[in-house]
Amino acid sequence: MKMILVTGCNPLGERLLEELNKDGMAKGACHKEELDLPRGFIKYDIFSSEDIERLVKEVKPDTMILTEEVSDLEYCEQKRSDAMQFNTRGVRFFVEAAQKTGASVVLISTAYVFDGRKEGGMYTENDMINPINVYGETRLMAEVHTDKAPSYLIARMGELYGNYPGNFADFILTNIKYGEKVELARDMYFSPIYIDDAVAAIKLLTAQKMFDKHNVAGPERISHYDFGLKIAKTFGLNENLIVPVSVEDLNLTVMMPKDLSLDISKIGPLVKIRNVDEGLEAMKKALE
Repeated sequence: MKMILVTGCNPLGERLLEELNKDGMAKGACHKEELDLPRGFIKYDIFSSEDIERLVKEVKPDTMILTEEVSDLEYCEQKRSDAMQFNTRGVRFFVEAAQKTGASVVLISTAYVFDGRKEGGMYTENDMINPINVYGETRLMAEVHTDKAPSYLIARMGELYGNYPGNFADFILTNIKYGEKVELARDMYFSPIYIDDAVAAIKLLTAQKMFDKHNVAGPERISHYDFGLKIAKTFGLNENLIVPVSVEDLNLTVMMPKDLSLDISKIGPLVKIRNVDEGLEAMKKALE
């Protein structure tokens, strides 16, 4: 049985580990300063190439799935050195370890490697990359390092949502549950994906060793505003609390791509990915 190492104590990393352990052997690991270390996860120092090499030698993985990152956009802008360490250098250290052991590397990347200026969005894997904020820049540099691995797979993710705290859908739902209005841009677009579908897609790509770049996202292009309306409708809440605005009205402190919708025609035939209505119904059921 071949071993898979999953890094990152985040919802995606934890659910990937749980799913992978149903069919074989997998181990999880995350940075030693993680305050809420899940059961069974191994600690390592993302600032130390030597410690990462130790971890890889200890676990002896055939494949490493790297989900560890700092994704808070404002934090990345303010703490660029931290963003570089977690989002780029840590990946480089794992790739260097893989070069010594022959392990495959699966990098969980992001749609933020694109600038959001493509007319009509729906970026393909081969479209021009041009990140416009620090988070996107550091993830793109991680991709550059990843292609030096013996074999690699890069999954560019759409916005994840589901029955766990801290995601965009949860933010909207929590606010409107308490009668708070939420301003959402009618001119910002994305392709949100239910977390269970993301896990299934990454598991399939990894198991089939489909080494390449893949968009892993929902099947539709939807505005932030329309996404909010669908949340209110699905959960039987007041749709009037979802307030349409333009991106300029939001006075964002970080440069944001206006359209991060992704074309998933490459993986669409391989795995079932729910549309927004189906995903929100699944989220509702999971929260009951």
